[in-house]
Amino acid sequence: MKKIIIPSKKYFNQAYKIIKNVSKFNEEPYNIFYHMIYKLFYKTPKLDQLVFNQTKQGKFKISDGTSDYKTFKPYIQQLIRDFKNHTYYRSYNGSLGNIEARQSVAYMENVKFKKNIYSFQNVALTEGSTGAISQIFEFIKRKYPRSEIIIGSPTYYIYKYSAKFYNLKFIEALGIKKMNDRITSFDPIPDILNKINKNIKLIVLTLPANPSSQVYKKKELRTLIYECKKNNILLLIDELFSDLIYQDNFFVQTDTIANKIDALDNLVIVKGFSKSKNLAGLRIGYLVSKNKILIEEITKISEQRQCFTSSSCFTGLISLDCFIQSIRQAISDYQDLNLLTNNLKNDFDKFSSTIRSYSCSDLTKIYFKYKKYSIKLKNYYSQYYDEVILILNQNIESATPKITAFNTFIKIKDLDSVNFFDFCVNFYLTCNIVTQIGPCFAFDQKRWENDDTLGFWLRISYARENKKLFIKSLQLFNEFKNLYLKYPSKFLKTNLSF
Repeated sequence: MKKIIIPSKKYFNQAYKIIKNVSKFNEEPYNIFYHMIYKLFYKTPKLDQLVFNQTKQGKFKISDGTSDYKTFKPYIQQLIRDFKNHTYYRSYNGSLGNIEARQSVAYMENVKFKKNIYSFQNVALTEGSTGAISQIFEFIKRKYPRSEIIIGSPTYYIYKYSAKFYNLKFIEALGIKKMNDRITSFDPIPDILNKINKNIKLIVLTLPANPSSQVYKKKELRTLIYECKKNNILLLIDELFSDLIYQDNFFVQTDTIANKIDALDNLVIVKGFSKSKNLAGLRIGYLVSKNKILIEEITKISEQRQCFTSSSCFTGLISLDCFIQSIRQAISDYQDLNLLTNNLKNDFDKFSSTIRSYSCSDLTKIYFKYKKYSIKLKNYYSQYYDEVILILNQNIESATPKITAFNTFIKIKDLDSVNFFDFCVNFYLTCNIVTQIGPCFAFDQKRWENDDTLGFWLRISYARENKKLFIKSLQLFNEFKNLYLKYPSKFLKTNLSF
């Protein structure tokens, strides 16, 4: 591996002029760390070209948040099949999306209850999970314009951005606890409970959390749901990574808890196909809620936008996945897989033309293939995670537990005295490698720099197809960090903070 060469002062001066010009126009709601990094690293062609000319390397991301792993082959075949047969994509759908897809989702979500809790009227298809989040925030703005939101942090940047976009006051809740010398847990629920007041109308919690992969105990989730019911608060649970937990028994279904305490009206669950299905580009998402007012308002919002969700075009894929996930959830109650498949097919045949087109034998084979695929996928991520920890080991002060693929959050030692923005920018300028750190997921840069309980936390997305280049990038991170601390005066100083 080539050694890093510190670029010339002339090069850094050229880069600084571009950065300074870009930062001048970074106004609200975009004046946050994530957007500044994104704008510089992805939306500034002049800087892209300058960095490429210097490094002679293509841009590489170690914190990407999506996976390069190939999606399940029968799902691709279903997509091709639908487009070849001219199915779904030629029709307009209602504002909440294709009814067959929504019925499939409702059926799948009911399996865990062993009875009908949801109907298709409780399901809305959306433009990825982000589309669902946007509609929920717009609902809060319309219904409770002066309300406040609590965001369990660290989490997906879009929550803070959406609050700013809709001009809603938000509070970020954080809980951080050292489990041992090397493991740190992020659990915002105790802080969320402390911050509840009469103005709160929405609480956001990702489960499992991104980037920390955190899951939560049943008891604390029950307490949170009970408080939401008592205070008339809507609880948004983002379950985008729920199928990527290494051990299924670690995951607690929040709606089963809510159902037991008659609090389903206070819950909305958001899911999508971006992470566990590796289909981020198709923008398939949905939300599920028994809250009639929420669903009615989302119907109006969708109609007003006159842009009904494109997820409906992928109804065949959604129905097939819902069938497979229904088997996966119900299999523990059956000794005979063929009997289970037959029973489920009889039910799905009533509303799904997709499932009617398959034989029971074909569906059973697809389930076995999916099971094998899922095991292989998680094993791949698990081994990848172990390699990441091994390579960065000398620079790790702490890390989050290995609970969920394919992100982990790692605290890098000895960076307390540096400007975090400058470190990330200089790493990019020197190696053409893009990173995302703590301020991308919560608070602002100064909080992470000055709070003794925080520091320089780096998200690693261990899901790149080119593992050799990924490993090389981590090794370059180690080398760059040593150079940056040893020769700080040779690197660019912007002293910017977001």
